[in-house]
Amino acid sequence: MATERSGGTDTVKKAPRAASHFGTLLLAFTFIATLAGAQAVAPTPYERTFTSPATDVERVVRNLRPSSSGRLPTVDGFVEAGDLPIDHYERGYYECTFQVVATPSGGATVRASAKITAWYNDSTPARSGYRVLVSNGHIENDFLDQIQEALGPASVPKPAGSATAAGPAAKSNSTVAPPVSRGGLRPQARLDPAPLNAGESSSNENAVARDYTAAPRQPPEPATPPLSSGENLNSLKLQRAAVEKKAQELSADIKNFEDILHSQVRPADLATVKKAGTHVLAKPADGAPVLFSADAEDEFQVLELEGAWVHVQISGSSRGWIRRAHLDMPAEYADSSAAATDPAPAALAEGLFNVSKDETTTFGGKWAPLAGKKVRVIWLEPASATATSTAKEKLAFARALFEKTYGELKSSSAAVDGVVIVFDSADGGQIAATIVGVKGLVDGALAPAEFWRQCSLDPAESFQDPVKK
Repeated sequence: MATERSGGTDTVKKAPRAASHFGTLLLAFTFIATLAGAQAVAPTPYERTFTSPATDVERVVRNLRPSSSGRLPTVDGFVEAGDLPIDHYERGYYECTFQVVATPSGGATVRASAKITAWYNDSTPARSGYRVLVSNGHIENDFLDQIQEALGPASVPKPAGSATAAGPAAKSNSTVAPPVSRGGLRPQARLDPAPLNAGESSSNENAVARDYTAAPRQPPEPATPPLSSGENLNSLKLQRAAVEKKAQELSADIKNFEDILHSQVRPADLATVKKAGTHVLAKPADGAPVLFSADAEDEFQVLELEGAWVHVQISGSSRGWIRRAHLDMPAEYADSSAAATDPAPAALAEGLFNVSKDETTTFGGKWAPLAGKKVRVIWLEPASATATSTAKEKLAFARALFEKTYGELKSSSAAVDGVVIVFDSADGGQIAATIVGVKGLVDGALAPAEFWRQCSLDPAESFQDPVKK
């Protein structure tokens, strides 16, 4: 610390210490900002201002929202370049949000922000997983273009005489969101605003929908003015050349997307979830903790099969289990249908029972699910006079017989509502099951314990082993 003497007063110079503190604070701020950037990627908003009333703008935005999210054919061309190879990303998904803010002049500003996620396929499986990517504005600007087209040419603010008169605000608006985007995502219908009826608030009953094909729409050719001079003719030629060039660029974009789609190789070991709300469990057992609920068409890499369960990779090192009946399995697992259900311990009951008779008849019992309906009845008798069986062995044999009978009924033209198994012995009993319940057991949709709860066990004690004391 240095000291200066001025007018008899000592002045202490603290600049070096202040600079040191400033450097420390700057370093800390940089470290915190780095951590924050590593944890989340905030979408960059793009905006455009329109002269149309805010109510008209909001209506157009509402009509676009159903198409504001969906899958991307590829992330290339939609995200900023990062540290990881772009061609390692797959299963891209976008979600665009909008904010409409009224302007003092009676118009409205629309801010669009797109969040893009994709699965990163790393050569090291533990590093694979879903990542959040930074949008390059392609999606946002495309939606802003659609809003502008729906509102009409008069909705765009015009400069007041010159570029200078437009002021800083116009410059800022064009910097944040370029007025024209190329390519991008388009919904299947383009919506135009209609004037609000008296009392209309949020409905869009008067909006007119025009069919829109998957290919981008070419810009319409300008109206032909009267050819009164050579200048008009030259202007028309220039406009036509610009339109033809734009059409060629759009055709090239379409071809590039088609080539990308054709060249994409879908992994052969992905299983697809059949319906929304499918549980992904921590263990291959009913009642195991639920990790989360998957949506329809979610895809998971198959790691292994275990009876009626499929072990899948969720993200990185995360794993889970899904019932096979809830998945569309890849082709390489199509021939392993025998593993689709929990193996019935039929071996425990081998040599204990023989089928003495079977017939298709009307159910004569009082069990409501089958009362008065057509059923297949199968009678079983002990394999020998000395053969004895436990309740566990009878259930094991009955389960195997239910599954075998269901396969026979499925391949034949016989239509029945249920299957009844009768143990013709002193300690026998009867098990009745609906054909729907048997199908659930075979497909793996019903666990064995749940299947038995849905059956009629008569008497119930014949199929319960005595409790050891």
